[in-house]
Amino acid sequence: MGKPESAETKPESAETGDGESLYERLGGDYGIAGAVDDLVDRLYENDAVNQNPETLEFHEEGGQAGFKYLVTAWSIEATGGPEVYAGRDMEEAHEHLELSDHEFDVVYTAILQSLHQAGVPEQECDEFMDIIESYRDMVVYDRDYDEDPGYVESPATAE
Repeated sequence: MGKPESAETKPESAETGDGESLYERLGGDYGIAGAVDDLVDRLYENDAVNQNPETLEFHEEGGQAGFKYLVTAWSIEATGGPEVYAGRDMEEAHEHLELSDHEFDVVYTAILQSLHQAGVPEQECDEFMDIIESYRDMVVYDRDYDEDPGYVESPATAE
């Protein structure tokens, strides 16, 4: 799924007893494209996602159709379909966003909502979400928490 020189590796595609890949069980190109169509619309309108200034700028620039294409191609390849993703590897594509674990979780939840909206069965949802989770360390910004994080601690967590 990225350029061959990338450290990113393609996840193992889970197969059922009858040998169908996750890609096939999600409905192939059309099934995946339908879920991604819902997802990208959901992300572009998500206030929590758009709190990140870099993400908001990307969304305001347009390019929603191209982003749908890239996410669809990535998802096809990640689930055991044909190698069609020509975009950057996940680490390179997300590095400038400096995403937090919370922001990853917000997008994770939106992905799951889109899968449910598309009627994807629970087993396939779980398998796809395992793939998404496997990319957390590549897309979440590695912050140095020894430094002052620049926020006020919640009174509920203060001792």
